[in-house]
Amino acid sequence: MKKIVIMIMAVVFTATCALAAGGKIAYLDTQEVFDKTKAGKKYQGTVKEYYENRKKILDTDAEEIQKLQEDYKKQAGVMNEKARKEKESFIGRKISEFEKKRNDFGMEVEKKRGEVEKEFNQMLTAVLKDLAKKEKISLIVNRSMGVGPNMEVPVVLYGDDDLDVTQKVITELDKKTETK
Repeated sequence: MKKIVIMIMAVVFTATCALAAGGKIAYLDTQEVFDKTKAGKKYQGTVKEYYENRKKILDTDAEEIQKLQEDYKKQAGVMNEKARKEKESFIGRKISEFEKKRNDFGMEVEKKRGEVEKEFNQMLTAVLKDLAKKEKISLIVNRSMGVGPNMEVPVVLYGDDDLDVTQKVITELDKKTETK
């Protein structure tokens, strides 16, 4: 909570300095930009495809484990002690391998998401700099900031709609995406 207050105070201080220097301030909703731009949708598709490919592998492994467990239950009554222990050990190893693979895939997907977000943010920053120069904006702030999974804190508590550059950024980012 202390971090959030300090960050908000820093934004307010910076905004005050920009206004005092005669600058113009604007804000945008980066999540809306990510959700509505062609580039954002492309990146979301990339992450989704990456996830789906990993999920198919895991689903196949899960089905194999389930089949092994079902076969074991059917055969356990007629197996000798040694064969039962070997089968249990084999299934246990398969489950352990599956859990490790699932964790590895989760980390891979998060890494991919981070790479995609970094690339998108670089494009967004370039568009924001161009827009700021063109419209003589001294400061652009994000409408809210993420402080945890699925949790955002508003940075802009109120702002005139005239100061919201979200739609302009979406338009400019889509133009830039088309020229690539």
